[in-house]
Amino acid sequence: MKTTHQQVLALLLALALLLSLCACGQNTQTEPDEPQISTDTADLPAKADKNAPENQPEEAISQSGMSDRTSRDEAMATPPAQYAFSHEAETSLEWLRDRIDFPTTRFGAAYLGYVGGLFEEGFEAGFPSWLWETNEALLLEYPFIAEINEEHIIGGAGHLYCIVPVDENATVAINRVRWNEKTHTDEVTEVFYRSESGEPVLLFANLDGIAYEADTQVFITDNSGNTCEWYPSLDAMSYLAPCISEAGDYLSFDFTKYAYYDAPSEFADWLSDGWSGMTALGLAGSQSDGMGWITETMVGETSRYAYFSLRFYPEDEAGGAVGLEWTYKGSDDTEEMWSGFWTIQTIQDGPSYVTLSLSLVGGKNYGVTDGPMYLCDTYPLLISPSGTELLVGAGESGVCLPFMPQSTTACVLTQAAG
Repeated sequence: MKTTHQQVLALLLALALLLSLCACGQNTQTEPDEPQISTDTADLPAKADKNAPENQPEEAISQSGMSDRTSRDEAMATPPAQYAFSHEAETSLEWLRDRIDFPTTRFGAAYLGYVGGLFEEGFEAGFPSWLWETNEALLLEYPFIAEINEEHIIGGAGHLYCIVPVDENATVAINRVRWNEKTHTDEVTEVFYRSESGEPVLLFANLDGIAYEADTQVFITDNSGNTCEWYPSLDAMSYLAPCISEAGDYLSFDFTKYAYYDAPSEFADWLSDGWSGMTALGLAGSQSDGMGWITETMVGETSRYAYFSLRFYPEDEAGGAVGLEWTYKGSDDTEEMWSGFWTIQTIQDGPSYVTLSLSLVGGKNYGVTDGPMYLCDTYPLLISPSGTELLVGAGESGVCLPFMPQSTTACVLTQAAG
């Protein structure tokens, strides 16, 4: 009987020892290799723990993993700010980078105009308005330019440049410099901008207003370590000064739309959609019977519609003869017939300018109206990418063609069949 009691006691002691070992094993396993992240993080303020005191109560965070857990929780609650464009803007940026991605090209640049001083309503309000007023067509083609944020707008006055590294991970460094007559070198007077993520920037340079006097230094280094140094400025022809290597390679790509500056504002949408100036061949063709352009629209400020036909006849690469006639819709009688000559100034990346000299030579209105008998003016013209549509803008002197009343700023004509 005594032996039996001893056996039971030994069994109970062994069981207690086993339970104790299991508890120790469980305590050991609750300490992982990395700190545990609290599941309550989602309920923390946007900048959790950022301004918390160094010594926090033990009830809030255990001392064993306080620093690691705090940094992890803060990182989750406060994601790093990202420089994001809209989908449309991002697409245009990618398209531009693909367009300028040549073996030696390090960046693209465009000249956007000159700002001589502060805006009356303040920079934040005045600058976007100015940018759209002076560069609408370019911004419609490359909408990312209008979305460049204030952290990437460098300066507030001077000649404005848009700089786009080809490598989206390029390092960009921008300094203000001043020429030292003694050392014959440019001295850095101000470290202005640094980035290692290749975002496009808007840079004001040539602060004294003289575009060909460089005062700003730009370094762009791609992921392969290729570096170029550029001084933003304009040349004697008011074109963007290129960045050229010692070997003579062009390291920059100029995507400025110079002709956009002189184009009528109502042409912005058309230019951004790929419409451009045409040559004499595109306007008049190569055949002796010329090329016709037609439209159906209201006559003047009336409510009556008419068919208009404008035909250009080729003579040489600078111009030829032209005829214009129109007939009321539903009528077989020609109201007016005009005849004369045309000349063209071709501009490929903007509207071409066509001068028309027309005299009224026939039709029902000939000799019986008090209207003009002679028309002469220069008109901006764009042609569609397909070459089958012609956009005619208002005359420089305000002389209206019969199919363009005074209230019309532009009219589209379609290429006639045959």
